[in-house]
Amino acid sequence: MNRETIIRWVLAAAICIALMLVFRYVEPHIPFLPRPAPQPPRQKPSGQPSPQPGEKQPGEKPPGEKPPAPPAVKAPALVAAGAAEAAPAAVLGSSLAESDFDVEAEVAAVGGAVRRLALARRHYFKTIQDQYLPADERAPMELVEPDAPFPAFLIPELRVRLKDADEWAKVDLGAPVWRVVEASPTQAVLALDVQDGEGKTVLAVRRTYKVLPRSAPDDAGAAAPPQYELRMKLEFAAADERAEKIAYVLQGPAALPAEAASRQPPAAIAGTWGPRGVQVAHAPGAEKAKGEALPATSNLAGAEVVWAGGMDKYFAVVLIPQKPSREGTFAAATETSWYRAAHERFDMALATVRLVSKEAALAPGKPVEHEFLIYAGPKDADLLETYYGNVGLEKLIVWASPCCFVDLPGLGYLSRLLAALLDAFYAVSRNYGVAIILLVLVLRVALHPVTRWSTRSMMEMQKLQPEMERIRKEFANDKERMQQEMAKIGGLKSLSGCLPMFIQMPIWIALYGALGAAIHLRHAPLLPASWLPQGSMFLQDLSAPDALVHWNTPVYLPGLDAPLLGWVLGAIQGMLAGSSHTGLTAFNLLPVLVGISFYLQQKITPQPAATTPQMEQQRKMMSV
Repeated sequence: MNRETIIRWVLAAAICIALMLVFRYVEPHIPFLPRPAPQPPRQKPSGQPSPQPGEKQPGEKPPGEKPPAPPAVKAPALVAAGAAEAAPAAVLGSSLAESDFDVEAEVAAVGGAVRRLALARRHYFKTIQDQYLPADERAPMELVEPDAPFPAFLIPELRVRLKDADEWAKVDLGAPVWRVVEASPTQAVLALDVQDGEGKTVLAVRRTYKVLPRSAPDDAGAAAPPQYELRMKLEFAAADERAEKIAYVLQGPAALPAEAASRQPPAAIAGTWGPRGVQVAHAPGAEKAKGEALPATSNLAGAEVVWAGGMDKYFAVVLIPQKPSREGTFAAATETSWYRAAHERFDMALATVRLVSKEAALAPGKPVEHEFLIYAGPKDADLLETYYGNVGLEKLIVWASPCCFVDLPGLGYLSRLLAALLDAFYAVSRNYGVAIILLVLVLRVALHPVTRWSTRSMMEMQKLQPEMERIRKEFANDKERMQQEMAKIGGLKSLSGCLPMFIQMPIWIALYGALGAAIHLRHAPLLPASWLPQGSMFLQDLSAPDALVHWNTPVYLPGLDAPLLGWVLGAIQGMLAGSSHTGLTAFNLLPVLVGISFYLQQKITPQPAATTPQMEQQRKMMSV
């Protein structure tokens, strides 16, 4: 790599960093989470004279003597009293393709939480192989799995403040069996009582889940309610005058199942309110060594939570407080918990959200009611902006990013524009693979003047090589004079040569982000399945690698009644999988073709003449 190329790359990097800093000021990324406002000092009652300096107040102890602390009044032990036996799980909605529902939820009597949450099979299903099955035989996409470490929206802790008690009484509502009061395809009501040691009911707790069909009006009278919704209502009614206040911990979902073809791990998410609207904070999972202790951490202390939940690359489950408003539901506390994933070869630490409610005062005949809307569905930009734009749920989508959860400032608008062009090409071609090809061709044509400019600048620099070599020999002992002479003949050309890279780089990063965020590419094929051999998955999912040959593909050799290729490649898969949560499952042809095309492009592109053996050796190494 010669000196001019190094100068170009350094200048391009400097300009990119400067532009990112400008964009960060204009459209800032996630800032530091706001701290809680300081509390004003407590005022003295009016009419009470202020003490004079040196004046002793009645009952005041001599200096150095500490007043005796009053004995703390402990809260009596409270227990949750529910049903003697667990009733069958209440099933709300339906995942059948022909139903009027978009979600199916199973509410377990044990813990009163959501044990399973699945999407209807119309548009989304679990694996690419399911698309070849009849609609109702497909495995539905489960956002909450029954075998998760704990169900979603569990209440592991209820805090009750009783009169004349200096401590909060804590009750576990996640282990007891709740009474199923009502169970229908659209609504489930569960209840239990909180009792003292004498069996007297102190507090009555009630949970209501509701799923509406697409054809039914919602509570506001709208004819078409938003899709992919589950509604939850919590009621706390005082059954004894001793109960003064309550607070609770709401936990879950544990983590969304990772997409088989995605290397983006599931994450806990929270929308927090900041000076410029809703900002998204992430707590992604991390791979941990087997047997290593996985502690809980806290990363949102002081934040005002608007919504919280979990997501993966294409789907999300988000809890949105409805009543009271965002200011009156959750306190500023969110924890990231870790647990062992169900995998026999390695441990995966996956994140979950624990939210602590604000203290709510109890009054006779006036139960404390908290209502929530649970969005469980795809990260579709149009859907989220249309129905949930008021709470900033569309910010779940990370547009212009080469990383998992980092959105490069200022490139989101360009990435959304490219996504709109992709949808426009799909409307014409009805094939997302063809739409991607057309979009790349359009970008190549649009950037052709820039590419031509870069090539011309390179050829001009090549013409200057003899003069630059003369300067190197003439001023070999005077480095400062050599740099001055070099700048006279090639300084501006070096600067102009880096500008094409600076112009093209944001566009290609935005294209990468647009394709990565496009949920419509999930399970979208390039080639019809009828064109491929039976069982081949080559280019059948544009959101995944091309998968020309799967490692476990059975290939029978003549005279050998055994899938030899499957054995060999299966062993390779075991060695290459390592500690990754997805592993290498197939041989992908497209990366090989891309590498070959880069090599050929480098061969046919004019290169500056090598003036020294060292430069020639560097060029050969770069070619490899």
